[in-house]
This record gives sequence, C-alpha cells and structure tokens, in this order.
Amino acid sequence: MSERVGLFETLYTARALRRFKPDAISDDVLFQIMDAAIRAPSGQNAQDWRFIVVRETHAKQKLQEWSATPWLRYSARYVEHPELIDELPRSQRLSLRSVEHLVHHLAEAPAVIVVLGLKGRHSTPGGSAFPAVQNLLLAARGLGLAGSVFNFPLSHEPELREMLAVPDNNVIYCLLPIGYPTDKHGPLRRKPVRDVVYMDRFGERWGFAEDQPDEGWQARWIDN
Repeated sequence: MSERVGLFETLYTARALRRFKPDAISDDVLFQIMDAAIRAPSGQNAQDWRFIVVRETHAKQKLQEWSATPWLRYSARYVEHPELIDELPRSQRLSLRSVEHLVHHLAEAPAVIVVLGLKGRHSTPGGSAFPAVQNLLLAARGLGLAGSVFNFPLSHEPELREMLAVPDNNVIYCLLPIGYPTDKHGPLRRKPVRDVVYMDRFGERWGFAEDQPDEGWQARWIDN
C-alpha cells in the first residue's frame, strides 16, 4: 500500500491536483478507494451509485478528445492575448493552467472514474452520489493519490454513454481522473470560518469563530 495520512491531515491537505505520474494504480489500492467510496451515506440506503473505472487507453483518449470542446469555448477569450492568463490572481491562474494540462493529458491519467446513479431515485439528484465522491477523493488522498471532478467529457454525453454502455436509466454525475500527482498536496487556503458560518440566522456572526485564526486549526494537524 502507498503512504497513509490521518483523517484530519487528509481533510486539511487534499488539493484538486490534475497532473499525474504515469504510475499505474494497483488493484488493491483501487479497491480500497472504491470500498471507501461506498461507505458514504445513501438516501433511503438505496446505494444506487455505480462506478465505471476507465483504464483502457482508447477510451481515455476519447475522453480527452471530448474535453477539448468546452475548453476551446472557455479559452477563446485568451486566444488573442494568452498572456492575460498570467495576469490572473495566483490561485485562479494555477487552477486554470492545471485544467488546461488535464484537457491535453487526460488520456495519461491511470484511471478515470465515472460516477452514476439511478435516474429519479432521489428527490435531490446527486444527493447520494456526491457523498461517495467525497469519500473516494479523501481515500485517494489518504493513499497518496489525487483527483478532482472533471466533467468536460460530458460535452459529448451521448457518445460517452454509448462507449461505456451506460444504461438510459442512469445519470452520469461526474468524472474523476485519479492518479499519483506530480504536484504536492498541502495546506489549503480558504476563507475563515467566521466569514462563511452564521449562528441561527444568516448574517449573525458566531462569537467563538471570531476569535479563531484565519487559517483555522490546520496547525493542529499539519506542519506548515
């Protein structure tokens, strides 16, 4: 098995990393990730989630090809002046560059996991699937891997459904490229709890949170 980290270190360091080493994910590591995913809560205990692990090269190449469609629409604003990307705020610039990399290298990801759920099974679509997605991503981080939600291939959903033989009664909620990252996990920059959590009513400040540091309690769990 790969490197393991504790629960709270995982929570405070799991970044959305999109550049992967060519190293394959062994079946035992992949099984552990999926076994952790299905421990998530499920509405009415339906457990209607289904996962397709795409490792076949040709299929990943098609996913990469289909990813180009939304990327071309998004990046069109920078065609004449690509240097404008480098003028964006750091976090936005780095995120955009990593998405750009994934668009052109998706086929190199060791695995792309397609997350499905029964159509009409829950009053809140995805309400059972996405807890499993979060479990999956945290388990990946805990084993030294990384991943993120990446839905660009859904721009060609009919073709994707046909290629993967997805039944009509299943919704495709998201795709998760997974692999051993070339970038590093680490402390996450987030807005302070005091600015996003209210007490009893919207806008009511929480006195306890007002006294806590901007970076929260991450220093309890990781070395900065």
